[in-house]
Amino acid sequence: MFRTVALAGVLALALSPASPPQAGGRVNLEAADCSHVNMMFGDYEVARAVQTASVPVSAGTLELRPDGNGGIRVERGSGGAYEITACVGAGAPTAADAQAAANNVRLVVEGNRVRLSGAGENPRVRNWSVQLIVLAPDGASIDAETSNGPIGISGLDGTFALRASNGPISLQDVSGNVKARASNGPIHVEGSKGRFDVETANGPITLRLQGQRWDGTLDARAANGPLTVSLPSDYQSGVEISSGAHSPWNCRVAACRNGNQGLDEQSRSLRLGTDPVVVRMSTVNGPVTVNERQ
Repeated sequence: MFRTVALAGVLALALSPASPPQAGGRVNLEAADCSHVNMMFGDYEVARAVQTASVPVSAGTLELRPDGNGGIRVERGSGGAYEITACVGAGAPTAADAQAAANNVRLVVEGNRVRLSGAGENPRVRNWSVQLIVLAPDGASIDAETSNGPIGISGLDGTFALRASNGPISLQDVSGNVKARASNGPIHVEGSKGRFDVETANGPITLRLQGQRWDGTLDARAANGPLTVSLPSDYQSGVEISSGAHSPWNCRVAACRNGNQGLDEQSRSLRLGTDPVVVRMSTVNGPVTVNERQ
C-alpha cells in the first residue's frame, strides 16, 4: 500500500498544478519552480524543502539519478551550466517527522553525476518523493534514469539517453538525438524533428506529429502496448505503421478509408505521406489508433 501511495505522490509531483500547502506541513519554496509542484501522501502530514546545485556544461554528460521515488523535468535554460533544483516532499504521521525528513535530503553532485542522499532514512517516514527540475541550455547532453518516477523534457535541443521503470516519459518539442526506454510506463512524443529511438515494454506509445514533415528520423516500438498516432491530413513525410496481424486497428485517416493497408498472415501495415519514409512505428501485441489532427 505504501508503495502505491508513494508512486501516486511522485506522479502528482510531476504532472499536477500547484495546490495550497496541506495542514501541518511547513513549506519552504525558495525556488520558484517548486511552487508549481503538487505533493500528496494520503492522510499523512506533508512537508517540503528545496535543494539547489549547479553543474557546468563542461563537466560532460549530465547524469541524473534521483532515488527510488524521484522524477525529472528538464526545461530550456541558458548559459554554460545546468541549474538543478530538487523539490522535496515527505509524508509522516507527524508534521515534525515529515519536516525533518524533507530537510534531511541532500542534493549530491559528484563531477557530472547528480544523486540524492538522506531520503527515506527515518523509519517513521513512510512516503517521500523528489522531483529534479533542470534548466539546461541547447546542446545539452543528459543521461537520466528513474524508478517509480516520470521523466519530462520540453523545448530543448540536445542529446538525451532516458530510461524509466514504472514511470512515464514525455518529450515535447524536443530535438537532437534521443534514445528513450520505458518499462511498465508510457512514452509520449510531440514534435517535428530530431533523431528518435523510442521503445516501451508493457506500455503505450503516443505520437503527435506536427507540421507537414519530420526533419530527421523517428523509430518507435511498443511491445505489449498500444500505439496511438496523430498527424495532419496533409502530412508529407513518409510514415510507416505496422503491427501483428491480429492487432485491432482504429484508423481515421483517408488512407484507411481508401483501403491503403497491407495485410498478410503475420502482420498489418499502413503507409502514409508522399516523401520517403522517415517515421517508423510498430507494436507487438497491441492495438493501433491513427487519427487526423487539425
